[in-house]
Amino acid sequence: MNKIKLINKLKQKKYRDEFGLFTVEGDKLIEEIPKNLLEFVIDVEEIGEKNFKKLSELTTPQKKIAVCKKFSANQFSNSELTIVLDRIQEPNNVGAILRSTAAANFKDIILLDGTADIYNSKSIRASMGAIFHLNIFHMSEDEFLEKNFNLIAAHIEGVDYRNFELQKNSALILGNEGQGISKKILNQSKKITIPIKNIESLNVNAAAAILIFHFA
Repeated sequence: MNKIKLINKLKQKKYRDEFGLFTVEGDKLIEEIPKNLLEFVIDVEEIGEKNFKKLSELTTPQKKIAVCKKFSANQFSNSELTIVLDRIQEPNNVGAILRSTAAANFKDIILLDGTADIYNSKSIRASMGAIFHLNIFHMSEDEFLEKNFNLIAAHIEGVDYRNFELQKNSALILGNEGQGISKKILNQSKKITIPIKNIESLNVNAAAAILIFHFA
């Protein structure tokens, strides 16, 4: 398969899964890619501006697109806190949470089944390259619960996060934008909340940033 056809196919999740590959667009993000993940880079001069515009998923195309190997971690770090995303649907939210996690110098993030694909181009751009600086794990809910973390659920009915003392081997769980955290996880978790006024709730990536940097 030629490079152009491959990049077009990789816009769809089913082909990213089938080939174990994904794309990254733009010099700054491409510079973040570890060498062992990089398959090839294609630039606008190689294929012409017209063809490149068709490949790009951006309103204003960058000058390069890289194809990379998908990856997942197999070992947790000794980080005090693991971030867990439970069925968060919006790729921009997923990417933003990855960015906050890396910026706060936490290393481990778990994506539970039903969470948006981190290899979606929106997730990658929102992460600003953080995807390449984290230990990322994909798990089912049951696999996660078997890990024996001290579970902390971000929840509207929790205790004030500022009065909560973090234990070692803790997992901060952030839930689906509409449905929140699954009942099965919630029933096994200590709940914390961010006190707010005038509005019902915060966007999940805003809440995540507040909690992640507080615990950092």
